[in-house]
Amino acid sequence: MKLNYQNESARPTPAKLFKIILARLPALQADPKGLLSKDVELLLTDDQTIHALNKQYRGKDKPTDVLSFAFDDPEHLGQIVISVETAQIQADQIGQSLQDELQFLFTHGLLHLLGYDHEKPEDEKIMLKKTHELLDRKQIN
Repeated sequence: MKLNYQNESARPTPAKLFKIILARLPALQADPKGLLSKDVELLLTDDQTIHALNKQYRGKDKPTDVLSFAFDDPEHLGQIVISVETAQIQADQIGQSLQDELQFLFTHGLLHLLGYDHEKPEDEKIMLKKTHELLDRKQIN
């Protein structure tokens, strides 16, 4: 899977933070639909931009941490948009680094593009487990 990366935020963030997760994906994710051969886009942005996207596409008039937009395209899986401002606030609240929070949000968005969701409690557990596997972190219960 190839990463098309764009950073419009004020925080310099290396693309390798996210490429590490993509490199782990084939070993942890079955791929019967060939999704792992597609490109994924990542946009790091600010609260103002993600607020506008959240309002336009989800009808929610507030910023959010991450949005995923699936593409109906044979070569592109979709786009993940992350607000670095919101990610920093969340990282501070839980006592982790901004880099760790950005990796978590990227992984969360990527799993949505691969078909995972967290509407039901059992689906949320599966998604959280897969997130921790991709981040190569021990799951905290």
